[in-house]
Amino acid sequence: MQFNLRTFVFGVNKVTVERDTYCSVFTGQTSTDPQVTRGLEVTKLSADPVVFEQLPEDFKPGDELEFIAILKRAAGGKSQPYLVGIVPKQRPAHTAGQVKAS
Repeated sequence: MQFNLRTFVFGVNKVTVERDTYCSVFTGQTSTDPQVTRGLEVTKLSADPVVFEQLPEDFKPGDELEFIAILKRAAGGKSQPYLVGIVPKQRPAHTAGQVKAS
């Protein structure tokens, strides 16, 4: 199952250990329960190393990005998101015949 995941991104790490490359994305989202968490809920998600390469050139910590994710099997019969790519930002479309104002 593939789905899109939009979240604030604080940083992305890529590390190679004995020929295997791993990638982690550190994210934050608004707390779902302000009685338990104040500020942002910070998470670490595993990602395909291609995610590191797909970061926008103008990426700054705290930017909101949209990822393509899949569910992977985790310990205890649970599942967790695994990021496989970044959805490119859409540029505003200009219609034919549209004239820019001076």
